[in-house]
Amino acid sequence: MSYDLSRVDYTLCGITYPDTLKILPASDQKLKQRFVVGDKNGVLQCLSIKDEEPVVNFKTLPGKPITCVQLGSPAGNTSDKIFTASGNEVKGYNKKGKVFFAIETSVSETITSMSVIGNDLILCSGRTITFYRDLQELYTYICDDRVLDSTPFSTPNSVRVRLLVIIANKEALIVENGKLLQKLYVSAGPTSITVPPFIGHVDVSAIYGSADGSIGVLSYQESELNSKCLVPGAGLGSVTCLGWLNNSSGYHLAVGRHDGSIQLHLLNSENLNDKPRLKFTYFSGEPVTSVCGGVISTDEPELIAATFSGRIFGLRSNRFMPGNISSASLDVLATRRSKLEAEVAKLEKQAISEREKYQRNTRSFLSGVSVPPLLEIEYELTGATHNNWQEVKLISAVPLDVLFVYCENKLEIQTDSTAVLSICTQQENNSPELLATIRCQAGTRRLWMRIRILDDKETKMEGTRVLIYVLPTGAPRVARLIKLYLSLLPHYSKYESPDIENKQR
Repeated sequence: MSYDLSRVDYTLCGITYPDTLKILPASDQKLKQRFVVGDKNGVLQCLSIKDEEPVVNFKTLPGKPITCVQLGSPAGNTSDKIFTASGNEVKGYNKKGKVFFAIETSVSETITSMSVIGNDLILCSGRTITFYRDLQELYTYICDDRVLDSTPFSTPNSVRVRLLVIIANKEALIVENGKLLQKLYVSAGPTSITVPPFIGHVDVSAIYGSADGSIGVLSYQESELNSKCLVPGAGLGSVTCLGWLNNSSGYHLAVGRHDGSIQLHLLNSENLNDKPRLKFTYFSGEPVTSVCGGVISTDEPELIAATFSGRIFGLRSNRFMPGNISSASLDVLATRRSKLEAEVAKLEKQAISEREKYQRNTRSFLSGVSVPPLLEIEYELTGATHNNWQEVKLISAVPLDVLFVYCENKLEIQTDSTAVLSICTQQENNSPELLATIRCQAGTRRLWMRIRILDDKETKMEGTRVLIYVLPTGAPRVARLIKLYLSLLPHYSKYESPDIENKQR
């Protein structure tokens, strides 16, 4: 039987990165839980929900973009400490928002993944995995490709920590004490991993979500690393985040995808290799960056999610949805209306103040240039999968209006069915140039297109350059230029060492 869940919007923050939303454990006095979220503005917020309204428990000042949020604590205690990563810095906050831990690490690239287990801190940045213990760097391991995610496990009868790592060349690694123990190629291309809460930190088993949308399990037993696909992709978007929801029916795996879909799968806690049962599917309309389960606003567990643009919303049972006007208290409705009116008045004052400030600056005699802010757009170019087609994924924080695509070489282009593609006629008969326009529907924030090189004779060593001008809706009319380079070998991907290939032959 499928679940009947409905969406409840809670708040809006800045642009969020994957896995930057976490739910704090419940205290002894209170059943309801609080949650923390970090955004690209560098703001960390701790919120709780009371009477369907968000209550800010603490909020930090803006700073460097927060790329990772994790919970941790001393060994054996509740994980109620909050750790954030910004650039190469890591900070720790308590439940009241006070900083009790800060370190500027030696990593040269931005920290994209982080794990905290006891007094151990594991950082992933670029191709590097750095291990800290008691604020002292113990070792560094360099992978063959960019590290996507990692999770730590305790080693039996030892203080060492065993890491399960997934990297961009479709490999899963087991790393212990700075040395590689085992390596496995996974054709689906894992992008995110999570450890089931019903197994111990000694058993090396984890659920992975992949680029082709499939879900599987990785396990390390008897010095062998194995993988098994549990749910095929079936044309769904790539997995961006994983989480867990525990209710009366059991443990559920929450899956957030790049196409905006959220799924709940019921797992067999006694046998992780059993095929999960799909219980719920929801489409949010934009990429999902975080999903977690907990007791947030009611006495029953619900799912809370964050999107790329910073929308925080919950998915809970219809039995706990707010009632209609006739059943609601008039005092409660009057209070909510007054809050909304005060918020609208505050926003109008801020808009007037910013407009006057902008006009004063443009009329001043001081030298300067009026420049609009850079459009928040993330894009990704994937390798060729079939008939040399390469896919481009675009995510925008604001709705898109039109895109212009230009290339000096001959290209074939396809786009989303919700957009209108128009190819401009060539000025000269023998000209290989391509100029295309893509018009988006109202409210489009996510777009994909497929590009294929038709004539590779003129392709340079650095690849075929494609220019994409992205124009959002609204005023002033500005554009963001995105440069892509289509490689000479779109099908090439390093996935196995020569030693493994020779053994298979």
